[in-house]
Amino acid sequence: MRAAALAVALLLAAGCVNYPTVMDVGGPRLRPDKGRAVRKADGAVVYFDLKSTGKYGDIITAVYSPVAKTAALVDAGGAALTRVEVPGATNMSFTAEGPHVVLSDLTRPLTPGETIIVTLILEKSGGLGVITTVE
Repeated sequence: MRAAALAVALLLAAGCVNYPTVMDVGGPRLRPDKGRAVRKADGAVVYFDLKSTGKYGDIITAVYSPVAKTAALVDAGGAALTRVEVPGATNMSFTAEGPHVVLSDLTRPLTPGETIIVTLILEKSGGLGVITTVE
């Protein structure tokens, strides 16, 4: 009788497993979306959305693209930014009215419809590629 009760208790306990979600454990989880590069006479401007689904945020410290010798984070006025904070559990839009990426001194001409990668360098997460379509 004791063995049967112990076996039932073990089976019940085995079914009580908790699998934590990203929000439970905290770490940053970022996903870029809707990347587009608008060609300009001297380079390109890159706009995108960044979805943060983690409990904690991260900080963009730099940007890089193989199609440009210079890539920079700038604000709406065009002033260079050294850091852009991405809060946890939020959606950020990098648009002309806010922070965005400027590519200058291109290594080759960009053609409409092609896809390029712009890499965001984040303090905690490391490199994160934004797939971008040229307009």
